[in-house]
Amino acid sequence: MNYVLQVLFILVLMTIGYIARKRGVVSAVGTSEMVRVLIAIIYPCLIFSSVTKLNAQELAANWIMPVMAMAIAGTGLILGLISLRFIKGVDQQRASAFLFQNTINNYLFLPLPLVMLLWGSEGVALLVFASMGFELTVWTLGVFLFNRSSNLTEGLKMMFGPPLIALIFSIGWVCVRDLVSPELPASGFFADLARRLLDLTYFGADTVGKATVAVSMVVSGSRIAALDAKAAFDWHVWLLSILRLVVTPVLFILLLNQIPMAEMARGILAVIAVMPAAVTSLVFSERFGGDSDFIASTLLVTHLAAVVTIPLLLAWAL
Repeated sequence: MNYVLQVLFILVLMTIGYIARKRGVVSAVGTSEMVRVLIAIIYPCLIFSSVTKLNAQELAANWIMPVMAMAIAGTGLILGLISLRFIKGVDQQRASAFLFQNTINNYLFLPLPLVMLLWGSEGVALLVFASMGFELTVWTLGVFLFNRSSNLTEGLKMMFGPPLIALIFSIGWVCVRDLVSPELPASGFFADLARRLLDLTYFGADTVGKATVAVSMVVSGSRIAALDAKAAFDWHVWLLSILRLVVTPVLFILLLNQIPMAEMARGILAVIAVMPAAVTSLVFSERFGGDSDFIASTLLVTHLAAVVTIPLLLAWAL
C-alpha cells in the first residue's frame, strides 16, 4: 500500500504543474527557465547535500552499489538498443528519447521514501551512494544520447555541467574531509567563523536541494499540459513502458540474485530497478533538445502503470 501511495503522491505533484500551466501561472518560457535553474543551481545542491552526508569509509565499503546502479542503466540501454533494431522509421530525436527513458529511471526521488520506510537512515545513505552510479551515467552517456550529432568538444562541455562538477567536487570533499582530516583551530574567532560557515554551507545546500523534487514535478506537469492527448496512445510509448516497468527490472533482479551482497543492498537495488521513467528526462529534453512529447507521454503512462507494477514486482523481489 505504501508503494501505491508514494507513486500517487508523485502524480499529485505533477498535477500541480499541469494545473499551473493550464491556468496560465506557468508558461512555456517559464518552464524552460525553471529547467535552467534546476540544472544550474537546485540539482547540484541536492547532489552536494546528499553525497557529503556519507563518509569515505562508507563509500569504500559499498563500492558495488553505484556499480550495480550502472548495471541497471546498462540493462535498460541494451534492451532499448535491441528494440530499436526492430522499429522502423524512427528519427534520431525519438530514438534518443527512447534509449534515455529505458536507460535512466526514477532512481532517487521516488524510491527515497520507500527505502526510508524499509531500512531507515542507513538505507537512505546507501540509496544516495547508489544514485551516484546513475548520476555518472546521466551526465556522461545521457548528455551524448541527446547530442549525438554534436562534436566531441561540444559534448564534453555539456557533460561537464554543474551537476557532474557538483558530483566530482562532493566526492573530493568527502575524501579530503575524512581521509586527510584537515584540522581547524580549536578555538578563537576565525575557528568559530569557519565552523559557522561550514554549517551554513551544509544547511544552505540541503535547503535548496530539497526543492529538486517539487520543481521537477512542476516542470513535468507543465510539459504534460501542453501534450497532445493522442501522443499517449503512440505504440512506442507503450513498448517503452513495458520495457521500463517489466522487462528491464525482471532481467536485472534475476541477475542481482546471482551476485553475493548484503540483503539490504540487494533490496535497495531491487527498489531502484522497478521504478518508472525518470522525471529528469523531460528536463534533459527541454535543455538539450529531444522528443519532449514522447518523453512526457512515457512519464505519464509509466507513473500511472507503476501503481500496479511496483507492488507486484517488489512483492516478488523482496
